[in-house]
Amino acid sequence: MTIKTLALAAALSALTAASGFAATVQLNVVGGQLLGARNVDVNGTLYDVEFVDDTCAAIFGGCDDVSDFDFPTLGLAEAAAISLGETVFVDGPLGNFDSDHGLTAGISSAGGLGFGIIMVPYGFSSNAGIRRVAGRSFLNEDDGDSLTFSSIPIGSDLSSDDNIAFARFTLSQLTPIPLPAGGFLLIAGLAGLGGLRAWRSKDTAH
Repeated sequence: MTIKTLALAAALSALTAASGFAATVQLNVVGGQLLGARNVDVNGTLYDVEFVDDTCAAIFGGCDDVSDFDFPTLGLAEAAAISLGETVFVDGPLGNFDSDHGLTAGISSAGGLGFGIIMVPYGFSSNAGIRRVAGRSFLNEDDGDSLTFSSIPIGSDLSSDDNIAFARFTLSQLTPIPLPAGGFLLIAGLAGLGGLRAWRSKDTAH
């Protein structure tokens, strides 16, 4: 294989990696239970998420200021919830996490209500509650996912509730590279090929 072919292959590989880098969500499944996921895309930023049963204060460092939450606006919390529904709570080879709510950490099929909710908090209500959007509501499973907006008391301990858990997001180790950046890599590679060819032609002439 010539140097030119190798360089072109490297440039194309860089373009492919750059354009598809952010697309892979990795589910964290242990013993058939969905504990969370990695590389969840929320408005172009990748996050790792885990589903946790505890008090808001324990999970979000006090739960006394909007800045404690992973997404301090309704728009971001809703985007995170939608991403969970579209990329994490799906049926697949690792488990039927869309069909069976009892397979998600913090949610029990024996909860009695026949549904489960994963919550993404974003603010506080005037009556001392935590405003949140449900990232995954298993209400009426046959009807599909749904988003709900409401609040719960700040001191609620979800470890005693079989139907509700929090989603805790942290920035992923990976950073998505937009497609234009991949294009620049390809252009740089092709420019390098041109320079190499010109250099070899000049060297041969001497």
